[in-house]
Amino acid sequence: MLFRKSQFVFYTCLSFVLGIGIASFILIPNFYLYIFFLLSLVILILSSSKSLLQLIGLSCIFLILGIYRYNISIPNIDEDYLAYYNNASESKYSERSRITFQGIIIDEPDTRSDHIKYKVEGIDKKGRVLVKNGLFPKYNYGDVLEINCALQEVEPIEDFRYDKYLALTGVRSLCYRGYINLIDENQGNLFKASIFKLKDKVVKTSSQILPEPQASFLGGLLWGAKKGMPPDILENFNRTGVTHIIAVSGYNITIIAVMLTNLFISLGISRKKAFILILLGIIFFVIITGSPASIVRAGIMGVIALISTTIGRATSMNNILVLVCLIMLSFNPLVLIWDAGFQLSFLATIGLVYFVPIIERYFKYLPNVLEIRDSLSTTMAAIILTTPLILFQFKRFSFLAPIANLLILPIIPINMAVGFLGVVLGMIYVPLGKVIGYLSWIILTYVLKLTEILSKVTWASVEIGNFHWSFMLLSYLLIFILIIRHEKVT
Repeated sequence: MLFRKSQFVFYTCLSFVLGIGIASFILIPNFYLYIFFLLSLVILILSSSKSLLQLIGLSCIFLILGIYRYNISIPNIDEDYLAYYNNASESKYSERSRITFQGIIIDEPDTRSDHIKYKVEGIDKKGRVLVKNGLFPKYNYGDVLEINCALQEVEPIEDFRYDKYLALTGVRSLCYRGYINLIDENQGNLFKASIFKLKDKVVKTSSQILPEPQASFLGGLLWGAKKGMPPDILENFNRTGVTHIIAVSGYNITIIAVMLTNLFISLGISRKKAFILILLGIIFFVIITGSPASIVRAGIMGVIALISTTIGRATSMNNILVLVCLIMLSFNPLVLIWDAGFQLSFLATIGLVYFVPIIERYFKYLPNVLEIRDSLSTTMAAIILTTPLILFQFKRFSFLAPIANLLILPIIPINMAVGFLGVVLGMIYVPLGKVIGYLSWIILTYVLKLTEILSKVTWASVEIGNFHWSFMLLSYLLIFILIIRHEKVT
């Protein structure tokens, strides 16, 4: 039996992803990997071209490479690494209780109501530290600091794996109540610094053209900022299952990209022109938000969704999906298991590519004015594919999520466009921005009021005490069986 090149690409990329998944739970020393690699290499050499044996040998090699990639992503903690000094004050080595090190602020400061968090990368020692300090004095991206602090190990917070969450960005130490001295300024990337300044101006302008909480809500839509949103509004979003609209995840961008494509086509714009317009919009959006890794990944998933709507064939997307997954995991293998946003992004994209054709026939009797029928299919496919993971990760099921998403998602792209236009005009002339901002205020208020009303329904959502991972896997097994059966029929 001979295999096509496309099948080799699919299975080898999938093996690499599987290798990272295995290594995330099982520690396999590199010594054994070398042995298995040599055995796989022998199988590959002895096999004939395009044969099953060659596919097995090549897949085993990529499986081993995936395991090895994960292994080398875990740092070797020694005296040169900042994390070596975590919790030193609790040890018998008193000389390690506090450490003085130099570091540079590598990300935008996270300002809260009573403190500021800085992500600092060590200069004289390896590793990254999340530094919590008071509101004053305030430091900026690119500042070089000398810090004296008793470093703390990052630990889980109840069911939230805070340690793994910070490890995604390389942070393995916390610093509270440290002594900080400013050594130098403006030592960061100039382009990134200018983007942060622009973003800061955008945030200030949004608060000038809109009142609260609409201004904070717009910030959540445009760049994922949740800091200024009241807790009761966030709880309303949780209960109605629409928190993703302020997460700037691939899940969010993917749905919006497909909906915009459908909207442009309904307005008479060709599919090719719609693709180019939305692609440019995604690129601009990634740049203006500072291009953090999470938003870059979200943008990539949005582009994949665009490609799928352009190609129109699920079979053509198999290799694209696994290849993109391989590339993203090569940069950061930790996201496969510990980044819920990455998981939701991929599942939503899989839903759009493979599950929309299955469920769209159930909506064929609905009118397709402004592509409402296609938007409905898109939303339901994404919800179905992401629900098992949401139940496992967040232990909550929202009965009203389908209704809330159907009533809210179609207007989110319009609101983002109007809100962004209002901010841009407001940066030029505030009164003009307020005029456009009023239109955005109407839509934002509609969403806030709708979620408030729906969240008051007593059965809006229920807490799932222990949705075991086996139930999640069983759910996805049934979903993928349905997809495979549909693919065979068509």
